[in-house]
Amino acid sequence: MIPQVKPPTTFSVIMPVYNHVRYVAQAVGSVLAQGCGDWELCLVDDGSTDGSGKLLDDLAATDRRITAIHQPNGGPAAARNTALASTSAPWLTYIDSDDVWLPETLQNYADFIAAHPDVQFIYGYRHRLSDDGTVTELAGEFQDRPTGPNELFGRMYLSHLCVCYRRELIDCAGGYDEDLRTCEDYELYLRFSLLCPLVPLGKPTGLRRRHATNISRQSGHSRLLQAKILQRFIDRQGGADAVDAGVVRRRLGKLYYAAGRQYFKARCFAQARRAIAQAHQYRRTINSTAIGILSSVFGPFGRVDDEALPPLA
Repeated sequence: MIPQVKPPTTFSVIMPVYNHVRYVAQAVGSVLAQGCGDWELCLVDDGSTDGSGKLLDDLAATDRRITAIHQPNGGPAAARNTALASTSAPWLTYIDSDDVWLPETLQNYADFIAAHPDVQFIYGYRHRLSDDGTVTELAGEFQDRPTGPNELFGRMYLSHLCVCYRRELIDCAGGYDEDLRTCEDYELYLRFSLLCPLVPLGKPTGLRRRHATNISRQSGHSRLLQAKILQRFIDRQGGADAVDAGVVRRRLGKLYYAAGRQYFKARCFAQARRAIAQAHQYRRTINSTAIGILSSVFGPFGRVDDEALPPLA
């Protein structure tokens, strides 16, 4: 018997899955519903314990373009790297297992690529999907012009749900930093921004689901991690030559202040005080000064957030 060979495709679609049995069928269904059928979908079960793994196998059995891979839990960065090594299409796209693509997303990418053959990185924008099914339409950010390191350093406006880029780009920049369990996308896109313009699609691509277990919820820890990633980008990854000094001061000052405020609200007063001290290296405000003083006063009565920052080599 001659083995079946998958035909070459234009788009590799990558979906990491961890304990999303409630949502993943709808996410996969939104890929199957694409008007453009020129894709392969790689599902990576990242050590799920809720039955997601079995569901992925069942979904893969329905369409030869779908592959399911199982691995011990390593986080979304590790899962995406696994999928990158297991796919081959020249264009990479992503959808998280709790999100939904709009039906024309891949066709919009294909049309844009045909009209702009030199483009390397494309980004659209997303709407919000509540757990009750309500959709809130949002305006896209920076959809009127290409962007780069200054804009991205100043604000994270990209999403896995909304990007499409050439495989050669990640081959050149290197894959996801597997030490990061969150902000891994932001860190990667910062590296990309030094290699090529980030070009807007000008259209929405999907629905970002909001629910109680979103891992992107903001906290003192997540704000501090973002600041450390940005600081590494400036200090050790070439960002200092690409980002205006004023943008660096404003962004890092705001992020360290936001981390301090979140830690203060969580009664982690010692960590709040340290974050505010870092904020004051970039900017000092009345509010940041007040939080710093109050954190010192209340320090003996606080608790500790023991979630350690990952190593940033």
